[in-house]
Amino acid sequence: MEAALYLHVPFCRGKCPYCDFYSVTEPPDESLYLSAVLAEVRLWRERIPRKTVFVTFYAGGGTPSLLSPDFYARLFEELSRLLSFSPVELTLEANPEGLSLKRLEGYLRAGFNRLSLGLQSLQPEGLLALGRRHGPEEARAAVEAARRAGFENLSLDFIFGWPGETPAHLQKDLDEALRLAPEHLSWYELTPEEGTPLFRALAEGRVRLPGEEVLVDMHRTIHERLTGEGFEHYEISNYARPGRRCLHNLFYWKALPYLGLGPAAASFLGKRRYRNPEDLKTYLSTVRSGTLAARLEEVLSPEEALREAVILSLRLSEGVRRKEFRRRFGRDPLESFSKEIKDLERKGLVEADEEGFRLTFAGRLLANQVQLHFV
Repeated sequence: MEAALYLHVPFCRGKCPYCDFYSVTEPPDESLYLSAVLAEVRLWRERIPRKTVFVTFYAGGGTPSLLSPDFYARLFEELSRLLSFSPVELTLEANPEGLSLKRLEGYLRAGFNRLSLGLQSLQPEGLLALGRRHGPEEARAAVEAARRAGFENLSLDFIFGWPGETPAHLQKDLDEALRLAPEHLSWYELTPEEGTPLFRALAEGRVRLPGEEVLVDMHRTIHERLTGEGFEHYEISNYARPGRRCLHNLFYWKALPYLGLGPAAASFLGKRRYRNPEDLKTYLSTVRSGTLAARLEEVLSPEEALREAVILSLRLSEGVRRKEFRRRFGRDPLESFSKEIKDLERKGLVEADEEGFRLTFAGRLLANQVQLHFV
């Protein structure tokens, strides 16, 4: 059984005003964190289904590039000893600040073959609105250094819909992103999450986001420009050159098994969903005491597993594939959800054929509402 392996790195230099991912601003103790993660792996080892082979690795955060190349080299060495760890794709998330050529060369030697840079914008106004700690020149320099270091699979993250953004800003970001020639682009609509400084600023009227019509036009502009340049719009917010889709994230979108390590990390194994505590100190003390930090959140019934797989698969351009779902669940999705599909087809939100069904462009804009039909 193939599975994905995720490591949450909770360390950050500071918290961006829109971010609701778990992180801490204290400097990392690499030795302490490595020993805790490996202790967690040992505790999981007897619980992981037999013959599980981990074929992707993803370090997310937080800011994973705050940990040194040596940390990851030692981690990968131990993972290869403790697990069936044979990843074909190893992704490191990184922020542009502090990324020297020497450090990037070290990450490549450690084993990473894919780099995901969190640029978010290349416009000074955008970086200021998003509270980023780097400028446009630092972002461009990080891309150049990544190429010089030898990274041949580069993903760039952008955010649109930030306070004050105009269509002209978006066009400039698209122009500059394409000049950087990445293999993969993620372009996320800014979502105000409750509890974040951005959410409070919006509630208090201190900032405003672009209106709905402007955001719809921005969605369309991004789609048309990037697909026109040869990128596959393979997931709602993700575009890739042919053959460069993020293999790791496909495990999430196809409801396939994954193991999460570190505080706040989630796991999905054998239809069981687990989550680690969103607290670094609790996580460290728990795993070092010999107790698994993860807590079982949910055991999916066959019906729940099918519906979740449908909801997640609809994020992908190919949508729900009839043949694949018959093989995995013994059910024909076109027959099981015929009423829902017909209703959504009438509204122009999905399209169906003998192969399965998928979101239309209008459906992608209203994906959350479409997904409610299958809950």
